[in-house]
Amino acid sequence: MGEHEGAAAVTDPMDRLGHMLIRAYNGDGLDPFFVSGHPSVPPRDGLIVRACFYYAVLMTPKLTVLYDNFGAGGMCTLGAEEVSAVWRTPELLGALGVGFEALKAGTANLAAESVPAPAWRYEADLETEADPAPPGP
Repeated sequence: MGEHEGAAAVTDPMDRLGHMLIRAYNGDGLDPFFVSGHPSVPPRDGLIVRACFYYAVLMTPKLTVLYDNFGAGGMCTLGAEEVSAVWRTPELLGALGVGFEALKAGTANLAAESVPAPAWRYEADLETEADPAPPGP
């Protein structure tokens, strides 16, 4: 059956990208059901949000942020303490061969099987006072 064994086919490219980010950089083999948007983020041009219980992905043309509430339950609050990884959107989408507007419209052909490493990633076991704070969305 492949890497999504037993999972329903995901047709929205942003949902698929969210699943890829979670599997690659949070170690979960989940393909959670995402909702488009988040209760604390009003819809606006230049912003793509997918959220589920435990995770959220927020993408602007400049930054892509993966949030993880670290098993706290419920939706992520999108607070700085939940930032798990940050990508520069142009580099991320360039590596995936898709454009921001096509991804936002749901028309992107996301054929990639992997995602590049993030520009910043939370590493609990490496955390020190000297670690830089993650960039905001």
